[in-house]
Amino acid sequence: MTFEFGRIPGKRSFADDSISTIRMNVAKNPDKTAVIFGDKRLTWKELWERSNRLGNGLLGLGLERHDRVLIFLPNCMEYPDAILGINKAGCVASACNFRLTAPEVAYQLNDSGARAIILKGSQELKTILSIKDQVPALEHIIMVEDGAPEGIHAYYPMLAENDSQEPVVERSPEDLHLLMYTSGTTGKPKAAARTYKSDYHMANAVCHELGLNSDDVYLAVAPMYAAASMGYAFATMMSGGTLAIVPAFVPNQIFGEIEKAKATWIFMVPIMYEWMLSTPAEVLAAHDVSTVRHALSCGAPLHNATAKKIINNFPQAQVSNWLGASEFGFISKYTYENGPVGEGCVGKPLFDLELAVFDANGKRAPVNEPGVLYGRGFSMWEGYLNKPEATAESFLDHEWGTVGDIVRLGEDGNFYVVDRKNDMIITGGMNVYPVEIENVLMAHDAVADVAVIGVPDDKWGEAVKALVVKAPGSDISEDGLIAYCRENLAGYKVPKTLDFIDQVPRSMIGKALKAQMRKQYWEGRDSVI
Repeated sequence: MTFEFGRIPGKRSFADDSISTIRMNVAKNPDKTAVIFGDKRLTWKELWERSNRLGNGLLGLGLERHDRVLIFLPNCMEYPDAILGINKAGCVASACNFRLTAPEVAYQLNDSGARAIILKGSQELKTILSIKDQVPALEHIIMVEDGAPEGIHAYYPMLAENDSQEPVVERSPEDLHLLMYTSGTTGKPKAAARTYKSDYHMANAVCHELGLNSDDVYLAVAPMYAAASMGYAFATMMSGGTLAIVPAFVPNQIFGEIEKAKATWIFMVPIMYEWMLSTPAEVLAAHDVSTVRHALSCGAPLHNATAKKIINNFPQAQVSNWLGASEFGFISKYTYENGPVGEGCVGKPLFDLELAVFDANGKRAPVNEPGVLYGRGFSMWEGYLNKPEATAESFLDHEWGTVGDIVRLGEDGNFYVVDRKNDMIITGGMNVYPVEIENVLMAHDAVADVAVIGVPDDKWGEAVKALVVKAPGSDISEDGLIAYCRENLAGYKVPKTLDFIDQVPRSMIGKALKAQMRKQYWEGRDSVI
Protein backbone atom coordinates (compact mmCIF):
# COMPACT_ATOMS: atom_id res chain seq x y z
CA MET A 1 0.00 0.00 0.00
CA THR A 2 1.32 3.47 -0.83
CA PHE A 3 0.82 6.56 1.30
CA GLU A 4 0.27 9.94 -0.32
CA PHE A 5 2.39 11.61 2.37
CA GLY A 6 5.55 9.86 1.27
CA ARG A 7 6.56 7.43 3.99
CA ILE A 8 7.42 3.86 3.05
CA PRO A 9 5.28 1.74 5.37
CA GLY A 10 6.96 -0.89 7.48
CA LYS A 11 5.63 -4.43 7.70
CA ARG A 12 3.88 -4.42 11.04
CA SER A 13 0.84 -6.31 12.26
CA PHE A 14 -2.13 -4.84 14.06
CA ALA A 15 -5.08 -6.14 16.03
CA ASP A 16 -8.13 -3.96 15.32
CA ASP A 17 -9.43 -0.39 15.36
CA SER A 18 -11.04 1.77 18.06
CA ILE A 19 -14.54 1.57 16.51
CA SER A 20 -14.68 -2.19 17.18
CA THR A 21 -13.57 -1.73 20.80
CA ILE A 22 -16.14 1.00 21.40
CA ARG A 23 -18.85 -1.16 19.80
CA MET A 24 -18.08 -3.88 22.36
CA ASN A 25 -18.20 -1.34 25.20
CA VAL A 26 -21.65 -0.21 24.04
CA ALA A 27 -22.87 -3.81 23.97
CA LYS A 28 -21.66 -4.37 27.53
CA ASN A 29 -22.85 -1.08 29.07
CA PRO A 30 -25.50 0.51 26.81
CA ASP A 31 -27.11 2.53 29.60
CA LYS A 32 -23.89 3.81 31.17
CA THR A 33 -23.25 7.55 30.81
CA ALA A 34 -20.95 8.29 27.87
CA VAL A 35 -21.10 12.09 27.66
CA ILE A 36 -21.84 14.86 30.13
CA PHE A 37 -22.23 18.44 28.91
CA GLY A 38 -23.70 20.85 31.44
CA ASP A 39 -27.02 19.38 32.51
CA LYS A 40 -27.23 17.10 29.46
CA ARG A 41 -26.22 13.46 29.41
CA LEU A 42 -25.94 10.78 26.74
CA THR A 43 -25.78 7.06 27.36
CA TRP A 44 -23.40 4.94 25.33
CA LYS A 45 -26.37 3.57 23.36
CA GLU A 46 -27.51 7.12 22.55
CA LEU A 47 -24.04 8.27 21.54
CA TRP A 48 -23.57 5.17 19.40
CA GLU A 49 -26.87 5.74 17.59
CA ARG A 50 -26.25 9.48 17.11
CA SER A 51 -22.87 8.78 15.56
CA ASN A 52 -24.43 6.06 13.37
CA ARG A 53 -26.97 8.57 12.11
CA LEU A 54 -24.26 11.12 11.38
CA GLY A 55 -22.18 8.52 9.55
CA ASN A 56 -25.17 7.52 7.44
CA GLY A 57 -25.95 11.18 6.82
CA LEU A 58 -22.43 11.83 5.51
CA LEU A 59 -22.71 8.81 3.20
CA GLY A 60 -26.08 10.14 2.05
CA LEU A 61 -24.38 13.37 0.98
CA GLY A 62 -22.18 11.32 -1.33
CA LEU A 63 -19.05 11.19 0.82
CA GLU A 64 -16.88 8.13 0.36
CA ARG A 65 -14.16 6.19 2.12
CA HIS A 66 -11.02 8.32 2.68
CA ASP A 67 -12.85 11.65 2.14
CA ARG A 68 -11.90 14.34 4.65
CA VAL A 69 -14.32 16.08 7.03
CA LEU A 70 -13.24 19.11 9.06
CA ILE A 71 -14.51 19.48 12.65
CA PHE A 72 -14.82 23.25 13.25
CA LEU A 73 -16.42 23.13 16.70
CA PRO A 74 -15.80 24.50 20.18
CA ASN A 75 -16.16 22.11 23.11
CA CYS A 76 -19.74 20.90 22.79
CA MET A 77 -22.11 17.96 23.13
CA GLU A 78 -21.72 17.14 19.44
CA TYR A 79 -17.94 16.67 19.44
CA PRO A 80 -18.01 12.92 20.27
CA ASP A 81 -20.73 12.41 17.61
CA ALA A 82 -18.48 14.05 15.05
CA ILE A 83 -15.36 12.08 15.99
CA LEU A 84 -17.15 8.73 15.77
CA GLY A 85 -19.62 9.49 12.98
CA ILE A 86 -17.00 10.70 10.52
CA ASN A 87 -15.00 7.51 10.97
CA LYS A 88 -18.07 5.28 10.79
CA ALA A 89 -18.62 6.70 7.30
CA GLY A 90 -15.07 5.62 6.46
CA CYS A 91 -14.03 9.27 6.25
CA VAL A 92 -11.03 10.99 7.79
CA ALA A 93 -11.57 13.53 10.58
CA SER A 94 -9.46 16.67 10.87
CA ALA A 95 -9.85 18.78 14.00
CA CYS A 96 -9.60 22.54 13.49
CA ASN A 97 -9.13 25.36 15.98
CA PHE A 98 -12.41 27.30 15.84
CA ARG A 99 -10.48 30.51 16.69
CA LEU A 100 -8.58 30.51 13.40
CA THR A 101 -9.10 33.33 10.93
CA ALA A 102 -10.70 32.73 7.55
CA PRO A 103 -7.38 32.48 5.63
CA GLU A 104 -6.02 30.00 8.17
CA VAL A 105 -9.10 27.79 7.91
CA ALA A 106 -8.96 28.04 4.11
CA TYR A 107 -5.42 26.69 4.18
CA GLN A 108 -6.42 23.67 6.28
CA LEU A 109 -9.47 22.98 4.12
CA ASN A 110 -7.43 23.11 0.93
CA ASP A 111 -4.47 21.16 2.28
CA SER A 112 -6.68 18.36 3.61
CA GLY A 113 -9.00 18.46 0.60
CA ALA A 114 -12.02 18.37 2.94
CA ARG A 115 -15.34 17.80 1.18
CA ALA A 116 -17.41 18.61 4.26
CA ILE A 117 -17.21 20.69 7.42
CA ILE A 118 -19.18 20.46 10.67
CA LEU A 119 -19.46 23.82 12.44
CA LYS A 120 -21.32 25.22 15.42
CA GLY A 121 -23.26 28.39 14.56
CA SER A 122 -23.65 31.61 12.63
CA GLN A 123 -20.23 33.06 13.52
CA GLU A 124 -18.35 30.01 12.25
CA LEU A 125 -20.66 29.87 9.23
CA LYS A 126 -19.82 33.49 8.39
CA THR A 127 -16.12 32.62 8.42
CA ILE A 128 -16.57 29.66 6.08
CA LEU A 129 -18.88 31.48 3.66
CA SER A 130 -16.32 34.28 3.36
CA ILE A 131 -13.79 31.81 1.90
CA LYS A 132 -16.15 29.41 0.11
CA ASP A 133 -14.88 30.44 -3.34
CA GLN A 134 -11.28 29.76 -2.21
CA VAL A 135 -11.90 26.13 -1.19
CA PRO A 136 -13.14 24.31 -4.30
CA ALA A 137 -13.18 20.84 -2.72
CA LEU A 138 -15.62 21.90 0.03
CA GLU A 139 -19.10 20.77 -0.99
CA HIS A 140 -21.07 20.41 2.24
CA ILE A 141 -21.45 22.64 5.29
CA ILE A 142 -23.23 21.13 8.29
CA MET A 143 -24.40 23.53 11.02
CA VAL A 144 -25.21 22.34 14.55
CA GLU A 145 -27.20 25.32 15.84
CA ASP A 146 -30.73 26.11 14.68
CA GLY A 147 -31.26 28.56 11.85
CA ALA A 148 -29.20 26.98 9.10
CA PRO A 149 -29.87 29.02 5.93
CA GLU A 150 -30.77 27.53 2.57
CA GLY A 151 -27.96 25.45 1.14
CA ILE A 152 -26.55 24.60 4.58
CA HIS A 153 -27.27 21.20 6.10
CA ALA A 154 -28.90 21.30 9.54
CA TYR A 155 -27.19 18.88 11.93
CA TYR A 156 -30.09 17.59 14.03
CA PRO A 157 -32.54 17.18 11.13
CA MET A 158 -29.79 15.19 9.41
CA LEU A 159 -29.55 12.90 12.44
CA ALA A 160 -33.34 12.50 12.57
CA GLU A 161 -33.59 11.63 8.88
CA ASN A 162 -30.94 8.91 8.87
CA ASP A 163 -30.80 5.31 10.07
CA SER A 164 -29.61 4.57 13.61
CA GLN A 165 -27.94 1.34 12.49
CA GLU A 166 -24.16 1.35 12.08
CA PRO A 167 -23.10 2.11 8.49
CA VAL A 168 -21.63 -0.84 6.60
CA VAL A 169 -18.32 0.59 5.43
CA GLU A 170 -15.03 -1.16 4.77
CA ARG A 171 -12.15 0.06 6.93
CA SER A 172 -8.55 -1.05 7.22
CA PRO A 173 -6.23 -0.55 10.19
CA GLU A 174 -3.88 1.26 7.78
CA ASP A 175 -6.58 3.73 6.68
CA LEU A 176 -6.22 7.33 7.77
CA HIS A 177 -8.17 7.96 10.95
CA LEU A 178 -7.23 11.53 11.84
CA LEU A 179 -5.25 14.46 10.42
CA MET A 180 -3.71 16.57 13.18
CA TYR A 181 -2.27 19.89 12.01
CA THR A 182 1.02 21.03 13.47
CA SER A 183 3.31 23.77 12.18
CA GLY A 184 6.97 23.40 11.27
CA THR A 185 9.93 25.21 9.80
CA THR A 186 8.10 26.24 6.62
CA GLY A 187 5.59 28.24 8.62
CA LYS A 188 2.66 26.42 7.01
CA PRO A 189 0.90 23.83 9.17
CA LYS A 190 1.61 20.19 8.40
CA ALA A 191 -0.98 17.44 8.75
CA ALA A 192 0.36 14.56 10.84
CA ALA A 193 -1.37 11.54 9.35
CA ARG A 194 -2.57 9.14 12.02
CA THR A 195 -4.09 5.79 11.08
CA TYR A 196 -6.64 3.67 12.93
CA LYS A 197 -3.69 1.57 14.00
CA SER A 198 -1.85 4.62 15.38
CA ASP A 199 -4.73 5.88 17.47
CA TYR A 200 -5.80 2.43 18.65
CA HIS A 201 -2.36 1.82 20.14
CA MET A 202 -2.06 5.39 21.44
CA ALA A 203 -5.38 5.10 23.30
CA ASN A 204 -4.46 1.65 24.60
CA ALA A 205 -1.21 3.09 25.96
CA VAL A 206 -3.08 5.79 27.89
CA CYS A 207 -5.52 3.22 29.31
CA HIS A 208 -2.59 1.03 30.35
CA GLU A 209 -0.62 3.87 31.96
CA LEU A 210 -3.60 5.17 33.96
CA GLY A 211 -5.46 1.92 34.57
CA LEU A 212 -8.65 3.32 33.02
CA ASN A 213 -11.94 1.42 33.07
CA SER A 214 -15.62 2.05 32.41
CA ASP A 215 -16.11 3.68 35.83
CA ASP A 216 -13.66 6.50 35.08
CA VAL A 217 -14.82 10.03 34.25
CA TYR A 218 -12.51 12.28 32.23
CA LEU A 219 -13.05 16.03 32.59
CA ALA A 220 -12.32 17.58 29.18
CA VAL A 221 -11.34 21.14 30.05
CA ALA A 222 -8.81 21.96 27.33
CA PRO A 223 -10.05 22.56 23.75
CA MET A 224 -11.15 19.31 22.14
CA TYR A 225 -9.38 20.09 18.86
CA ALA A 226 -5.94 19.95 20.52
CA ALA A 227 -3.87 16.81 19.98
CA ALA A 228 -3.63 15.89 23.68
CA SER A 229 -7.35 16.48 24.22
CA MET A 230 -8.20 14.33 21.23
CA GLY A 231 -5.89 11.59 22.47
CA TYR A 232 -7.37 11.54 25.95
CA ALA A 233 -10.90 11.57 24.51
CA PHE A 234 -10.08 8.49 22.41
CA ALA A 235 -8.71 6.77 25.51
CA THR A 236 -11.92 7.57 27.40
CA MET A 237 -14.04 6.06 24.64
CA MET A 238 -11.77 3.03 24.34
CA SER A 239 -12.10 2.37 28.06
CA GLY A 240 -15.88 2.77 27.96
CA GLY A 241 -15.73 5.59 30.52
CA THR A 242 -17.46 8.96 30.64
CA LEU A 243 -16.41 12.09 28.78
CA ALA A 244 -17.44 15.18 30.79
CA ILE A 245 -16.99 18.13 28.43
CA VAL A 246 -16.55 21.64 29.83
CA PRO A 247 -17.68 24.28 27.28
CA ALA A 248 -14.97 26.79 28.18
CA PHE A 249 -12.12 27.09 30.65
CA VAL A 250 -13.12 29.42 33.50
CA PRO A 251 -10.42 29.07 36.19
CA ASN A 252 -12.55 29.67 39.28
CA GLN A 253 -15.19 27.18 38.10
CA ILE A 254 -13.06 24.11 37.43
CA PHE A 255 -13.09 22.75 40.98
CA GLY A 256 -16.89 22.97 40.83
CA GLU A 257 -16.92 21.15 37.48
CA ILE A 258 -14.76 18.38 38.95
CA GLU A 259 -17.11 17.95 41.90
CA LYS A 260 -20.23 18.04 39.70
CA ALA A 261 -18.96 15.39 37.28
CA LYS A 262 -17.19 13.37 39.99
CA ALA A 263 -14.22 13.36 37.64
CA THR A 264 -11.61 10.67 38.25
CA TRP A 265 -8.98 12.15 35.92
CA ILE A 266 -8.21 15.53 34.43
CA PHE A 267 -5.80 17.05 31.94
CA MET A 268 -4.70 20.66 31.60
CA VAL A 269 -1.64 22.47 30.30
CA PRO A 270 0.55 23.98 33.07
CA ILE A 271 -0.66 27.56 32.67
CA MET A 272 -4.28 26.39 33.09
CA TYR A 273 -3.33 24.75 36.39
CA GLU A 274 -1.61 27.97 37.42
CA TRP A 275 -4.69 30.04 36.66
CA MET A 276 -7.04 27.58 38.33
CA LEU A 277 -4.92 27.26 41.47
CA SER A 278 -4.64 31.05 41.76
CA THR A 279 -8.32 31.06 42.70
CA PRO A 280 -8.81 32.15 46.34
CA ALA A 281 -8.21 29.28 48.75
CA GLU A 282 -11.71 29.51 50.22
CA VAL A 283 -13.22 28.96 46.75
CA LEU A 284 -11.05 25.91 46.13
CA ALA A 285 -11.78 24.51 49.59
CA ALA A 286 -15.53 24.76 48.99
CA HIS A 287 -15.42 21.85 46.54
CA ASP A 288 -14.70 18.15 46.93
CA VAL A 289 -12.09 17.00 44.39
CA SER A 290 -11.19 13.78 46.18
CA THR A 291 -12.57 11.70 43.28
CA VAL A 292 -9.58 12.74 41.11
CA ARG A 293 -7.04 9.91 41.02
CA HIS A 294 -4.99 11.26 38.10
CA ALA A 295 -4.04 14.89 37.38
CA LEU A 296 -2.16 15.12 34.07
CA SER A 297 -0.12 17.94 32.58
CA CYS A 298 0.88 17.95 28.92
CA GLY A 299 1.44 20.38 26.06
CA ALA A 300 4.01 22.71 27.66
CA PRO A 301 6.92 22.51 30.12
CA LEU A 302 5.70 21.72 33.63
CA HIS A 303 8.00 23.53 36.02
CA ASN A 304 8.52 22.08 39.49
CA ALA A 305 6.86 25.04 41.21
CA THR A 306 3.62 24.35 39.31
CA ALA A 307 3.89 20.60 39.88
CA LYS A 308 4.09 21.20 43.65
CA LYS A 309 0.89 23.28 43.53
CA ILE A 310 -0.95 20.50 41.71
CA ILE A 311 0.33 17.89 44.16
CA ASN A 312 -0.76 20.01 47.14
CA ASN A 313 -4.25 20.68 45.76
CA PHE A 314 -4.96 17.12 44.60
CA PRO A 315 -3.61 15.06 47.51
CA GLN A 316 -5.53 11.91 46.49
CA ALA A 317 -4.26 12.03 42.91
CA GLN A 318 -1.22 10.79 41.06
CA VAL A 319 0.23 13.86 39.35
CA SER A 320 2.10 13.23 36.10
CA ASN A 321 3.90 15.26 33.46
CA TRP A 322 3.47 13.96 29.90
CA LEU A 323 5.46 14.68 26.75
CA GLY A 324 3.27 14.59 23.68
CA ALA A 325 3.13 15.61 20.04
CA SER A 326 0.50 15.56 17.31
CA GLU A 327 2.70 13.09 15.47
CA PHE A 328 3.27 10.62 18.31
CA GLY A 329 0.15 11.09 20.37
CA PHE A 330 1.93 10.66 23.70
CA ILE A 331 5.62 9.96 24.14
CA SER A 332 6.62 9.70 27.80
CA LYS A 333 5.36 10.27 31.34
CA TYR A 334 6.86 11.21 34.68
CA THR A 335 4.80 10.59 37.83
CA TYR A 336 5.67 12.66 40.90
CA GLU A 337 5.59 9.77 43.36
CA ASN A 338 8.46 11.19 45.41
CA GLY A 339 8.08 14.84 44.46
CA PRO A 340 9.72 16.73 41.59
CA VAL A 341 13.17 15.91 40.24
CA GLY A 342 15.23 18.00 37.82
CA GLU A 343 13.50 20.62 35.68
CA GLY A 344 12.46 19.36 32.27
CA CYS A 345 11.94 15.77 33.38
CA VAL A 346 9.43 13.97 31.15
CA GLY A 347 10.05 10.51 32.55
CA LYS A 348 10.12 7.23 30.70
CA PRO A 349 8.52 6.01 27.45
CA LEU A 350 4.83 5.25 27.39
CA PHE A 351 3.63 1.67 27.09
CA ASP A 352 4.62 0.01 23.79
CA LEU A 353 6.87 2.89 22.65
CA GLU A 354 10.67 2.82 22.45
CA LEU A 355 12.67 6.04 22.77
CA ALA A 356 16.31 6.84 22.05
CA VAL A 357 18.55 9.91 21.81
CA PHE A 358 20.58 10.23 18.61
CA ASP A 359 23.44 12.60 17.87
CA ALA A 360 23.99 14.59 14.65
CA ASN A 361 25.61 11.53 13.04
CA GLY A 362 22.64 9.27 13.68
CA LYS A 363 24.41 7.42 16.51
CA ARG A 364 23.08 6.81 20.01
CA ALA A 365 24.07 9.71 22.25
CA PRO A 366 25.78 8.86 25.56
CA VAL A 367 23.91 9.26 28.85
CA ASN A 368 23.51 12.93 29.83
CA GLU A 369 24.57 14.12 26.36
CA PRO A 370 21.90 16.20 24.54
CA GLY A 371 20.63 14.90 21.23
CA VAL A 372 17.48 14.54 19.16
CA LEU A 373 14.70 12.42 20.64
CA TYR A 374 13.48 9.63 18.35
CA GLY A 375 10.80 7.06 18.95
CA ARG A 376 9.38 3.95 17.36
CA GLY A 377 6.19 2.04 18.03
CA PHE A 378 2.71 1.32 16.76
CA SER A 379 1.23 4.58 18.10
CA MET A 380 3.33 6.82 15.84
CA TRP A 381 2.13 8.81 12.86
CA GLU A 382 2.76 7.59 9.33
CA GLY A 383 4.07 10.84 7.87
CA TYR A 384 2.86 14.27 6.77
CA LEU A 385 0.05 14.65 4.26
CA ASN A 386 1.24 16.09 0.93
CA LYS A 387 4.73 16.72 2.33
CA PRO A 388 7.08 13.81 1.51
CA GLU A 389 10.17 15.98 2.12
CA ALA A 390 9.06 16.79 5.67
CA THR A 391 8.26 13.13 6.22
CA ALA A 392 11.72 12.09 5.03
CA GLU A 393 13.36 14.64 7.33
CA SER A 394 11.49 13.23 10.33
CA PHE A 395 12.59 9.61 10.01
CA LEU A 396 15.96 7.90 10.28
CA ASP A 397 14.32 4.95 8.54
CA HIS A 398 10.72 3.77 8.32
CA GLU A 399 10.63 3.19 12.11
CA TRP A 400 12.57 5.80 14.08
CA GLY A 401 10.78 9.19 13.89
CA THR A 402 11.27 12.56 15.55
CA VAL A 403 9.57 15.94 15.93
CA GLY A 404 12.91 17.57 16.72
CA ASP A 405 12.87 17.82 20.52
CA ILE A 406 16.34 18.08 22.04
CA VAL A 407 16.63 15.90 25.14
CA ARG A 408 19.12 14.01 27.25
CA LEU A 409 18.75 10.62 28.89
CA GLY A 410 19.61 10.92 32.56
CA GLU A 411 21.43 8.36 34.67
CA ASP A 412 18.10 7.75 36.43
CA GLY A 413 16.60 6.45 33.18
CA ASN A 414 14.37 9.50 32.75
CA PHE A 415 14.38 11.74 29.71
CA TYR A 416 14.90 15.49 30.21
CA VAL A 417 13.86 18.11 27.65
CA VAL A 418 16.75 20.47 26.87
CA ASP A 419 15.13 22.63 24.20
CA ARG A 420 11.88 22.87 22.33
CA LYS A 421 11.45 22.16 18.66
CA ASN A 422 11.63 24.97 16.13
CA ASP A 423 11.58 27.81 18.70
CA MET A 424 7.90 27.17 19.35
CA ILE A 425 6.15 29.59 21.72
CA ILE A 426 3.54 28.29 24.17
CA THR A 427 1.22 31.07 25.30
CA GLY A 428 -1.75 30.23 27.51
CA GLY A 429 -1.30 26.58 26.58
CA MET A 430 -1.56 27.34 22.85
CA ASN A 431 1.26 26.40 20.49
CA VAL A 432 2.49 29.33 18.41
CA TYR A 433 5.11 28.86 15.71
CA PRO A 434 7.14 32.05 15.16
CA VAL A 435 7.84 31.45 11.49
CA GLU A 436 4.10 31.55 10.70
CA ILE A 437 3.87 35.05 12.20
CA GLU A 438 7.13 36.06 10.54
CA ASN A 439 5.72 35.06 7.16
CA VAL A 440 2.66 37.26 7.70
CA LEU A 441 4.79 40.26 8.73
CA MET A 442 7.26 39.79 5.88
CA ALA A 443 4.36 40.05 3.43
CA HIS A 444 3.87 43.68 4.54
CA ASP A 445 5.66 46.24 2.38
CA ALA A 446 6.87 48.14 5.45
CA VAL A 447 8.84 45.17 6.84
CA ALA A 448 12.40 44.41 5.71
CA ASP A 449 13.20 41.69 8.24
CA VAL A 450 11.63 40.18 11.34
CA ALA A 451 12.16 37.68 14.14
CA VAL A 452 9.40 36.49 16.47
CA ILE A 453 10.25 35.20 19.94
CA GLY A 454 8.55 34.28 23.19
CA VAL A 455 9.06 36.55 26.17
CA PRO A 456 8.01 36.00 29.80
CA ASP A 457 4.44 36.86 30.73
CA ASP A 458 3.00 36.39 34.23
CA LYS A 459 -0.49 35.67 32.93
CA TRP A 460 0.14 33.63 29.77
CA GLY A 461 3.47 31.99 30.57
CA GLU A 462 4.93 33.37 27.37
CA ALA A 463 3.86 36.26 25.16
CA VAL A 464 4.50 36.66 21.45
CA LYS A 465 6.95 39.46 20.64
CA ALA A 466 7.97 40.62 17.16
CA LEU A 467 11.33 42.29 16.48
CA VAL A 468 10.97 44.17 13.19
CA VAL A 469 13.40 45.89 10.84
CA LYS A 470 11.52 48.58 8.90
CA ALA A 471 11.81 48.84 5.14
CA PRO A 472 13.65 52.01 4.00
CA GLY A 473 11.38 55.05 4.08
CA SER A 474 8.64 53.29 6.04
CA ASP A 475 6.82 55.14 8.81
CA ILE A 476 4.67 52.18 9.93
CA SER A 477 3.82 52.14 13.65
CA GLU A 478 3.72 49.32 16.18
CA ASP A 479 -0.08 49.61 16.38
CA GLY A 480 -0.35 49.50 12.60
CA LEU A 481 1.58 46.26 12.25
CA ILE A 482 -0.22 44.61 15.15
CA ALA A 483 -3.55 45.56 13.56
CA TYR A 484 -2.34 44.02 10.30
CA CYS A 485 -1.44 40.80 12.14
CA ARG A 486 -4.87 40.74 13.75
CA GLU A 487 -6.45 40.68 10.29
CA ASN A 488 -4.38 37.69 9.21
CA LEU A 489 -3.81 35.61 12.34
CA ALA A 490 -5.83 34.06 15.13
CA GLY A 491 -5.86 36.29 18.21
CA TYR A 492 -3.50 34.15 20.30
CA LYS A 493 -0.86 34.36 17.54
CA VAL A 494 -0.92 38.15 17.24
CA PRO A 495 2.19 39.76 18.82
CA LYS A 496 1.40 41.34 22.18
CA THR A 497 4.33 43.72 21.64
CA LEU A 498 6.42 44.75 18.68
CA ASP A 499 9.83 46.46 18.78
CA PHE A 500 11.63 48.09 15.87
CA ILE A 501 15.31 47.16 15.64
CA ASP A 502 18.14 48.02 13.25
CA GLN A 503 19.10 44.45 12.39
CA VAL A 504 18.07 40.89 13.18
CA PRO A 505 21.17 39.10 14.54
CA ARG A 506 21.87 36.09 12.35
CA SER A 507 24.50 33.34 12.08
CA MET A 508 26.86 33.04 9.13
CA ILE A 509 24.34 30.82 7.34
CA GLY A 510 21.52 33.30 7.91
CA LYS A 511 19.73 31.63 10.83
CA ALA A 512 18.19 34.10 13.26
CA LEU A 513 19.95 33.85 16.63
CA LYS A 514 16.76 33.61 18.66
CA ALA A 515 18.37 32.27 21.83
CA GLN A 516 20.53 35.39 21.85
CA MET A 517 17.50 37.63 21.25
CA ARG A 518 15.49 35.98 24.02
CA LYS A 519 18.28 36.21 26.57
CA GLN A 520 17.76 39.85 27.61
CA TYR A 521 14.06 39.25 28.28
CA TRP A 522 14.59 36.11 30.37
CA GLU A 523 17.55 37.36 32.44
CA GLY A 524 17.00 36.92 36.15
CA ARG A 525 14.38 34.20 35.68
CA ASP A 526 14.77 30.82 37.39
CA SER A 527 14.16 29.10 34.09
CA VAL A 528 14.30 30.07 30.45
CA ILE A 529 11.64 28.60 28.16
